[in-house]
Amino acid sequence: MSMKKITESAIEQYAIDLLEKQGYQYFYAPDIAPDSETPERSSFEDVLLVERLKKAVGRITQNKAKTIDAKDDQGLNNNQISTLEKLRDSLLPKLMSGEVRVKLEQQKAGT
Repeated sequence: MSMKKITESAIEQYAIDLLEKQGYQYFYAPDIAPDSETPERSSFEDVLLVERLKKAVGRITQNKAKTIDAKDDQGLNNNQISTLEKLRDSLLPKLMSGEVRVKLEQQKAGT
């Protein structure tokens, strides 16, 4: 029985396929090399693709800010609900027992 030889390129292609299925983009290195038509680094010694990193951080920061705003709004709503519940729980029994009375004034038509 012969075993299929596993090569570095086979493992690399498998990893690329998995990442692309998760929504990542793959760019062939020579296409973004310093001497290409669309360089994304000034030399191969540049480990990070700085412009891509800046854009990604911007997206993360923007999404994080939206999440924080939504959570802050939710917190305010929960605080307001809690305050209203406390007021209801303390005032309703007093209103029902007659301890607290509400004076209603008649309004004139048109006012």
